[in-house]
Amino acid sequence: MRMSSFVLLGFLLFPLTGFSAPFLQCPSQAFLVQDSVAKIYGVNLATGFVEELSTDMGTNSKLNAMAFNLHDDYLYAWSYEYGTLVKIGDDFQVSPLAIDWRGLDPQTSFYVGDIAVDENAHYLYRSGAAFGLYRIELDPNSPDFLAAAKVIDGSALNLRIFDLAFHPSDGHFYSVDGYGQLWRVNSLSGASDLVSDIGVSGTFGAVYFDLEGMLYISRNSDGKIFQIDVSQSEPIAIEFAQGPSSGNNDGARCAIAPILSQEANIDFGDAPDSYASSLGVNGARHQLVAEAIRLGSLVDGENDARVFPLSDDSDQWRDDEDGVAWVTPAQQGLEFLVQVIASKAGYLNAWIDFNSNGLFDVNEQVFEGFALTKGSQTLLIEVPIDAVKGDTWARFRVSSIEQLQAGGGAPDGEVEDLQLYIADQGNSVSFYPNASGFATVAFEDNWPAQGDYDLNDLVLKLQTRIISDQNAQLVSLELHGSVRALGASYHNGLAIRVPGIMRQQVLENNINFEINGQLVMATPLDVDDSELTVVIADDVRDYLNVDNTCDFYRTQSGCTASGELRFKVVLPFASGLALSALPPAPFDPFIFASEDYPRWPIFETSPGKTLEIHLKNQMPRDIVDDSFWSSFDDFSQPSQGAYYQNERGLPWAILIPYDWQHPWERIRISDAYPLFIPYVLSEGREYSDWYLIDNAKAEFLFSD
Repeated sequence: MRMSSFVLLGFLLFPLTGFSAPFLQCPSQAFLVQDSVAKIYGVNLATGFVEELSTDMGTNSKLNAMAFNLHDDYLYAWSYEYGTLVKIGDDFQVSPLAIDWRGLDPQTSFYVGDIAVDENAHYLYRSGAAFGLYRIELDPNSPDFLAAAKVIDGSALNLRIFDLAFHPSDGHFYSVDGYGQLWRVNSLSGASDLVSDIGVSGTFGAVYFDLEGMLYISRNSDGKIFQIDVSQSEPIAIEFAQGPSSGNNDGARCAIAPILSQEANIDFGDAPDSYASSLGVNGARHQLVAEAIRLGSLVDGENDARVFPLSDDSDQWRDDEDGVAWVTPAQQGLEFLVQVIASKAGYLNAWIDFNSNGLFDVNEQVFEGFALTKGSQTLLIEVPIDAVKGDTWARFRVSSIEQLQAGGGAPDGEVEDLQLYIADQGNSVSFYPNASGFATVAFEDNWPAQGDYDLNDLVLKLQTRIISDQNAQLVSLELHGSVRALGASYHNGLAIRVPGIMRQQVLENNINFEINGQLVMATPLDVDDSELTVVIADDVRDYLNVDNTCDFYRTQSGCTASGELRFKVVLPFASGLALSALPPAPFDPFIFASEDYPRWPIFETSPGKTLEIHLKNQMPRDIVDDSFWSSFDDFSQPSQGAYYQNERGLPWAILIPYDWQHPWERIRISDAYPLFIPYVLSEGREYSDWYLIDNAKAEFLFSD
């Protein structure tokens, strides 16, 4: 009864304000309170992004020792104005609480504290013999509600710490002192253990945990946020993100919330994870903020990285990596040009993995805090003479923050990861369609019938590279690509022919053929063809939709695609073949009927390789059955050089030297792209931009 009377009397000493509503859930966002008159901010620990939540919390002084109480979903903090704990709801207004100190009142303010996870109690700490570690009961159903108990004297637990945080599951709280020493404390006894030296020092005024048991500490002087895995035997601090600096800093967070919510809107890198792309390896990431600096015009948000080869840039029609482009090829020992497009002024940090070790090493930073202006700028990069020849990765990051590492979070800006080909010194390389992009080849596979004419039966993403020496002799030809969509019921093979080049001119034993990153030992060359024909797959369906969960691959709504068909073919040539002997890229990509599968209702049995589908007016191989010409809807006239077109000139295959968004299944291309038929009928003289998204009906276009 004495306790109840005290609590009632205590409340009469403070303004009689009712408590506001609790927070609706355990938020992934952290809370940060700053300034001599308290202001509260929301912090995304993954990026350091800060948003102002309230500048008027109903107090004229500081708040400290702030904590989130997952038992009632309120914030609590020590108020310097009221000299007691205050309770804070979703309106961010303070409501003072009357603590029953039971003769223990230390007559001081507290700036270190947190609420336990497994008990509804706020722990307050101050070093020194007159103070110590105190426990304040917060359970309103307890007879000791708002009563204080001293756990340990401040001389026995004498730590130079500025905040503390409870682990989500082990029952201890942790903190880092000004010397960079990590401490673990048993809240029941006050016993402490020195865990490790984390490698950084300073005043860490805000300390947090996440659901995975990762500790985050924010340094007042520069705002840097560090992550510490306390489960390790010798935990160290990893620079994790860039947050706000402040002379007065205190933080709170729901310890059982993940670091990012499912709704997070963050731009991640998408290079292979060895380069630090995903959140789990402290990958490069940027909070997407309106009006902040961007690379180019396109950007996508997600709650974790989709790393290569499953990145969104490799499986979506629209590549958001549109702010950085290679202008000239990269060669060992020479400089090359890169174009960078910035939406506004900011800073650029960039790296290239020149030694191809799967890491962005410190000495591989090519731009450090480089000041960008709004618009396009062309920059020079020098390639080391000992750079490893072949494909590698580059990372470009822009932000309002001048200095960024290759990994870690940033509160604004964007990251773009790009593949880069480095050529031998003395050799030249030319790309189709360009060094940074891929062309699109799309097929309708019902030939010689028109079919549904959605031109998504096979959609191919393709880039070619031609390497030649100083004497304009062909050194090698590379084919890179992937199948983006498969809207066909028929079984089709995929091949690329190089007309006029003989198979024997290729050093067949030295070919490098990869499917989905795995080396294929069998030759990709069609041994039945004297010309150079590379067979990527005899049946594309062997790689796509292998679990049969969908009828097709990336053409249907509400059906997740499975499988992957990504290829790389390097064809080295014997000496003596002039570069001028090559036909124009991308040569002759085509599909053919797979063996042993009928193509009802046109063919009762499989026509096999005697049925090929090429780009309009591309003469096929001699193996094609001549009886197919001018059958069904086909209007080919071989004697006039007219192939694979109907009476109106409409093709069964199209080539677009850009990324292209194909229609949904059974949506005619003329419905999705109304200018397509006028373009064809004008023989390409009009509506040459028919394929742009601005000229399409978006509701008819495939999207993930």
